[in-house]
Amino acid sequence: MTKNSLTPRKRIGCLGWGLRILGGGVLLLLVLLAAGYAYQARTTAADFERLPAPGQRVDVGGYSLHIFCQGEGSPTVVVDAGNGDFSLGWSLVQPEVAQFTRICTYDRAGYGWSDPGPAPRTARQIAQELHALLVNAGVEGPYVLVGHSMGGYDVRMYASLYPEEVVGMVLVDSGHEDQLDRLPAEYTQIFQQQNSYLGVMGLMARFGVLRLMGRSAGEQALPPYVLQLPEDVQNVYLTMMSHPSYFDATLGEIQVLAETCAQVSGLGDLGDLPLVVLTAENSVDVETLQAIGLPADFPIGEIQPLWLELQDELASLSTNSAHIIAAGSGHAIHLDRPGLVIEAIQQVIGQSRAPAP
Repeated sequence: MTKNSLTPRKRIGCLGWGLRILGGGVLLLLVLLAAGYAYQARTTAADFERLPAPGQRVDVGGYSLHIFCQGEGSPTVVVDAGNGDFSLGWSLVQPEVAQFTRICTYDRAGYGWSDPGPAPRTARQIAQELHALLVNAGVEGPYVLVGHSMGGYDVRMYASLYPEEVVGMVLVDSGHEDQLDRLPAEYTQIFQQQNSYLGVMGLMARFGVLRLMGRSAGEQALPPYVLQLPEDVQNVYLTMMSHPSYFDATLGEIQVLAETCAQVSGLGDLGDLPLVVLTAENSVDVETLQAIGLPADFPIGEIQPLWLELQDELASLSTNSAHIIAAGSGHAIHLDRPGLVIEAIQQVIGQSRAPAP
């Protein structure tokens, strides 16, 4: 046999070994992914054993939502948190409001102690779920609704669908139905960047990577304002953020924001419903932008004046309204200036309790 006749066999042998190594690498990756997935599923279940819900989980039609109520009195304050936030984020406000009336925070589907819910995660879907939650939990009205950021869409939808149940509203740096069209084009970069960021974080959470990286990874993932919560609350918040459902829920709401805005744009005004609109002096801040990967030179200066105009329009939804600028506050007014939010709730409750002229 000649030397040349052996060459193809040697080449085939090298190729075969290469394919074996590649196949082994793929198999190892699949094994690691399966192990990570199983690890995350097991530790998520353990989290709910170790950290039971502070409130009650209530069936709303084949899945359960978590609601946490404190205090006594009427009307009942019902809080709808912003995108990516849930009941724990209101830990600086809820105990104080509970001193003078009943207040309920809850976790929208997929957040905190709530099960994932059906798509699409629009304001109409969320408002209907909230109504089912309040009815099934036996939380009687009337209600003063408090909506932060994207939660503002939900409470406005709720007031439109169930007007006889609502006696007042506080909008905390709430979203506006025209913001996607009227704010500078760069504003949409925030949502595009959030989509990418949440997609990556959700993948890491699903396969246990966030869990394995521990608190150091979690602190980077936490929105900066959450660090203002007490440390024990931060620890629970971080645990809940490590669950894949958290990122699925956050992303699901952002992806249908345009549909939510379209739904809310047709709602009309609030008549003479007592309304307080709180607007952050710095609704979009550099620290938050950097946390999701946007550059520090993002044109914030162009956004804030237009944001104030949109907030003025929200205040004009009612003939019985007040518009208050939260000086020195970022978007999370309930954490930067919790006292201001508490005062706004007190003001609306006082008006709702006043006898009709």
